Amino acid sequence: MSKSKYNVVNPDVLIEQYGADTFRMYEMFLGPLEQSKPWNTNGIEGVFKFLRKFWRLFHNDAWEFSVVDAEPSKAELKALHKIIKKVQDDVERFSFNTSVSSFMIAVNELTDLKCKNRHILQDLVIVLSSYAPHVCEELWSLLGNEAGTLSYAAYPVFNADYLVEDEFAYPISINGKMKMNLNLALTLDEPQVREAVLSNTQIQGYLEGKEPKKIIFVKGKIINIVV
Repeated sequence: MSKSKYNVVNPDVLIEQYGADTFRMYEMFLGPLEQSKPWNTNGIEGVFKFLRKFWRLFHNDAWEFSVVDAEPSKAELKALHKIIKKVQDDVERFSFNTSVSSFMIAVNELTDLKCKNRHILQDLVIVLSSYAPHVCEELWSLLGNEAGTLSYAAYPVFNADYLVEDEFAYPISINGKMKMNLNLALTLDEPQVREAVLSNTQIQGYLEGKEPKKIIFVKGKIINIVV
C-alpha cells in the first residue's frame, strides 16, 4: 500500500466493523512476517466467523454462557494438545499464519465434539490469548477468573500421550473391493481382529453366508477378506 497510489486502508474502519482481534488475527493470517503479501480484505470475513465460532463454544443455543465441569474425553484432549504443540512450535519460528489455520481446525473439531468442558476451553483461551487478547480476556473472566490475570496464566503443558492413536478406521475390502470402514483398537492382534471383523453384522451381510478363504490383515493399514 502507498499514499501516492491512494490505496491505503485505514485500520480504524476495519476495527470498527470487525473488532480489533479480527484485524489483528487477519494480519497474522496473511502469511509469513518476513515476506511481502498483497492486502485483500475479502479474507477478513473468515477470521471474523472463526472468532464467532470460538465464542460459541462457551455458549448455548440462546447465547448464554454455558460450560461444564467434567472429565475431558480423549478426543477433546487430543484436539487441545494438538493446538498447544502447534502454537508452541510456530511461535518459535514466528509462523503465526499457520497457527491461525490450526486454531480454526481445533475450534471446528471441538465444535463437532460439542465440547463445553471448562478444562479444555480454559486452556484454549490461554493458547489463543496472544492472538485474540480482547475476546480471550472477556472469556477468561466469564470462566470465573480474576480480570486482568490472563496474561500471567501459565501456558498449558503439552502431553504427547494424548496424541497417541489407540484406534484406527480400517478399510474393509472383500476380494479387493472396498466395502466399509471399521474402527478397531490398534492393540488387537490378528486373531482378535479376525473375530471382530467376522462378528460384525454389516460384514456378515456382505459375505452372504460365505466362509472366507483368507483374511489379509496389515496392522494400522488394511483388512482384505478373500471369499
